[in-house]
Amino acid sequence: MKRIVFFSFLSIFSFLVTFSDVIIPQKHVMALPLSTDSRWIVDENGQRVKLACVNWVSHLEVMVAEGLSKQPMDAIAKRIVSLGFNCVRLTWPVFLVTNDTLGSLTVRQSLESLALLESISGIQANNPSIIDLPLLNVYQVIALTALAIDIT
Repeated sequence: MKRIVFFSFLSIFSFLVTFSDVIIPQKHVMALPLSTDSRWIVDENGQRVKLACVNWVSHLEVMVAEGLSKQPMDAIAKRIVSLGFNCVRLTWPVFLVTNDTLGSLTVRQSLESLALLESISGIQANNPSIIDLPLLNVYQVIALTALAIDIT
């Protein structure tokens, strides 16, 4: 069984604490929590863990992870796993949490403000559950969706 790990580069530690039941794929299955031993990341048994990460861009002006208007997020996560990655760096728009008016902005409102009507249609077709969520909540949904994917 394989699972994919998502994290923001700003909050790796809090992610590991919050999602301590996530399994990172290796030659053998190992459970979190992860910690460090000198310069190595290790599992709870002290075994070295190698992270193979890919970036999923979401820090741009739209503030939504790229590709969600083209494919369902679980399909994107499964594709990432099939390519051999076991973690994703979900880039973070810092101004989203430093600007109070952006915190409650929905995906639809963000796309409308940039006249990205085709993207609205695409997200409604491929990921309709997130179109009217606040942008901050979309990060949670993406991470939880990816964590729920098992590839056997």
